[in-house]
Amino acid sequence: MSLTRREFLGLAGAAAVAGVGVPAAYGGFVEAWAYEVTETVIRIRELPERFEGFRIAQVSDVHHGRLVSLEEVRKVVRLANETRADMVALTGDYTTDLPKFVEPCVEVLSELKAPEGVFAVLGNHDHNTDGPLTRATLRRRGIEVLTNQNTELRRGADVLQLAGVDDWGWGKADFARAMRGVDTSRPSLLLSHEPMALDVPETRGVSLILSGHTHGGQVSLPWVGAPAAWFWEHLKYLRGSYESEGTQLYVSRGTGVIGLPVRLGAPPEVAVIRLQRA
Repeated sequence: MSLTRREFLGLAGAAAVAGVGVPAAYGGFVEAWAYEVTETVIRIRELPERFEGFRIAQVSDVHHGRLVSLEEVRKVVRLANETRADMVALTGDYTTDLPKFVEPCVEVLSELKAPEGVFAVLGNHDHNTDGPLTRATLRRRGIEVLTNQNTELRRGADVLQLAGVDDWGWGKADFARAMRGVDTSRPSLLLSHEPMALDVPETRGVSLILSGHTHGGQVSLPWVGAPAAWFWEHLKYLRGSYESEGTQLYVSRGTGVIGLPVRLGAPPEVAVIRLQRA
């Protein structure tokens, strides 16, 4: 029998809860909504002076739907706004399954505020729901969606390059197009829902990739780790910081759930990335 990732996470969560009793059940169901605001310093070679200390609030994998209420999305938006970040990065999977969830979710996400803007890419669940609808709704609400394209953030004469790639799992990613015109000898950021972007030749030299998708495993057991990572090679970059050939990657645990409203050992996260000159 072949399981989807969502089905597997649901079964793993149910098995974990059933296997270790009431304390784990309580911890799982509470942990699913116990949001953490983390801050990680990423050192960037030749980061322009005006971008020293630049802070990015990353919100990922909100998954508004039958398991994740709008009230939970509002909590996430409030936490992100309280960080007073310079920019907000949305790295995909805003809803799960049904198009009726798109407009209400995006209406709440449009309350995200940052002086340098709110930028987004789509994830696999967005395409599974309705990719064109999700993209159009985000843009209509003032969120800039980077669909295999790039732009620049400017502070006076200083520039930070920003690219965004569409979802790899749905065959929508065009890394060559997303990176066209980006000078990887200068500081650059890439938004990619799926962390496997770190392994793509076109991203070599990118200063930092911000991704989500994995939920940090959603269920991560003591001494065992995240069972989901045993079965899907594209989950090898599970959470936190990685580096390959000079390109850095940060994988957010995201804030939502799929399968079951359970998280164990992988609490939901609003990640703040602070850039410093290497």
